[in-house]
Amino acid sequence: MRKTLIATAALALLAGTQVPAWAATPTSPADVRVSWSDAASRLMRVTWTDDGAANKLRIEYQGSTVVGDWLTTTDNDFNHRWSVQTGKIARIAVVSTSTTGDSTPAYSPWFDTNVPAAPKLIAAVPQTDGSLRLSWSNSPLPADTTPNDPLDAPASSLGVGAKIWSILDDKEEYFPYKAGTTTAVVPARRHPQYTWVLATNEWGSAPSMRIDYTDMKFALSGVPRFGVFGKPMTISGLAGGLDCQFGGKCRIYPGSGVPLTMQTRASASKPWAYAGRYTSYDLVGFQAESVAVGGREYRFYAPSWKDANGDLIVTAQAISESRYIPTLANFAVVGFNVRTAQVGQLVKLTVDVRPGGTVKGALQRWDGKYWRSVLTVPITKGKAVMYVRAAGRGTTTSYRVAVPGMTYYGLPIQTTGSRSFTLSVR
Repeated sequence: MRKTLIATAALALLAGTQVPAWAATPTSPADVRVSWSDAASRLMRVTWTDDGAANKLRIEYQGSTVVGDWLTTTDNDFNHRWSVQTGKIARIAVVSTSTTGDSTPAYSPWFDTNVPAAPKLIAAVPQTDGSLRLSWSNSPLPADTTPNDPLDAPASSLGVGAKIWSILDDKEEYFPYKAGTTTAVVPARRHPQYTWVLATNEWGSAPSMRIDYTDMKFALSGVPRFGVFGKPMTISGLAGGLDCQFGGKCRIYPGSGVPLTMQTRASASKPWAYAGRYTSYDLVGFQAESVAVGGREYRFYAPSWKDANGDLIVTAQAISESRYIPTLANFAVVGFNVRTAQVGQLVKLTVDVRPGGTVKGALQRWDGKYWRSVLTVPITKGKAVMYVRAAGRGTTTSYRVAVPGMTYYGLPIQTTGSRSFTLSVR
């Protein structure tokens, strides 16, 4: 009787602690495999076998507690573009899941996520048609830290290419080249543009330093309305690369200095001639000095330019707009020998005007509205001395001497009036 009671109690206890089949956790998946559905777009395929349960997947990294978020699926063939940490060793974990919980995970083989090292830019040379010639050296292939893993692409798949972004158009383009390429010409696009050389593989890309390919711009802010023969004059302005931010806000950026050459010519039918070298700097721009020797056109030439300030800025050679600056005659001496004279007194008029041409000038007086010629003044080699009889008792009159246009070694000198001078008659 006692034995029977003990056996019955034991069976009852055992029956109370058993877990029914419908309450058990799912069986773990098996045979987890990874491959590429499309390596070019980094679309990874994960497959496994299980008993038909729903599943969750995530990416895990060797030696790291950082893991990806669980992704759910009801299919045993899962395609996904994973956001991976590059330069790591990773695997995919798969669990089966049900209302009672998750199975223990099953894992894919380990695979590395190494990306290639960035190309080293050697030169970026603007071309006359607006294209950009690039040359670079390729870095060694990345280390294979999990040899023959299922996601290893062949070494020949290591790519290189150029990516450009036209800032004002907000347009990006990519130009792929054969593996091993070290020089290429990027087609002309609207400037300014950013350009990179990229080394790519199945896990990502590494860019070279950025190239800012832009246009050289000139702002001539201080151009004299005219020059005076034999005297210096200054042309000021700013030259530099067009630096534009997204949205179209632009400025002229001269970096560490833009070398300039000033050029002049007498007319459109004449060739341009060298007239001095200058440098345009940030904030202060440039100031070009010249001596007025006749009316001429002026312009500035900037050669192909580059400036490194974290990124490489390059521009093609460029020429500013031209400005014509006329030249006036230079009256070194002009006027009467006295300021006050008696009626009928002879006063001496002296003229020394440069350049020393032989012309017929005119003594002019101011009538309150206009300068009116009263006497011819014969000027020989720029000089004249003549006597004028004072008239008009009780008057004070303003005078000047005007000379007609002339030339100096083929360069025009404009018709010029001298400063005014007065004569009071008593």
